[in-house]
Amino acid sequence: MSLLQQALVVASVALVVAAAPAAVSKLPKDFKRCKKHDPKMNECLKEAIQNALVSLTKGVPALGVLTIDPLRVTHLLIDQGTGPVSIKLDFNELDIHGLGSARIDRVKVDWDKYTIEVDATVLEPVILDGQYKINGKVLILPIQGNGHSNLTLENVKAKILILGKSMKKNGQEHMDVDKFNLHFTTKKLHMNLENLFNGDKALGDNMNIFLNENWQDILKELQPSIEEALGQTFKAIANRIFHKVPMNQITLPD
Repeated sequence: MSLLQQALVVASVALVVAAAPAAVSKLPKDFKRCKKHDPKMNECLKEAIQNALVSLTKGVPALGVLTIDPLRVTHLLIDQGTGPVSIKLDFNELDIHGLGSARIDRVKVDWDKYTIEVDATVLEPVILDGQYKINGKVLILPIQGNGHSNLTLENVKAKILILGKSMKKNGQEHMDVDKFNLHFTTKKLHMNLENLFNGDKALGDNMNIFLNENWQDILKELQPSIEEALGQTFKAIANRIFHKVPMNQITLPD
């Protein structure tokens, strides 16, 4: 991880998810399963993940996972001390909308090495809606405020690399997700931060105009921390599933 990324490390990301119930040995019946070494495994898993999104959007209480659309992130801190964007941006009670519309474009899996690659296109805008507090400098301008925020990303494409390892639990083999690397692109980011500069409407309106005119430069600076935060969030969701369901129930026998 670069020094910049280290400076952008998320200090706290907490998910509002159901408390994990007693051990679950099987996936829910509506989750499609694929043979571990099927020559068409990637095509099968692509369909399986697409189908699973339907259930995950509604939530899967049996696996301790609430809805992912909207996905609630209770606390997200972006603390960047250097560079053109030097800010402390603190989100609370952040709802992320649109993830359930993801279309799975490509999947490549190697169960023996516990690696999964996924390419996806989010068909609806990804909207981050919640409370914020910000202080610092954006490009050449100071910025300060707190209140309601809305960030909307259009035409989002994502590349995901999941790196895991074997884990023994209750005498059975499970997958433990060690890293959930996420990279995304977007055609447009629109930002609206209410109550900037203690409610000074003129300053706040001008700052929002400035943010939206320079969104590409701002996103370039903040993207590593956003990707890190979302990766940690989805890693937690993935491990709730993999830690509860052994590998002999994730895949079908050959």
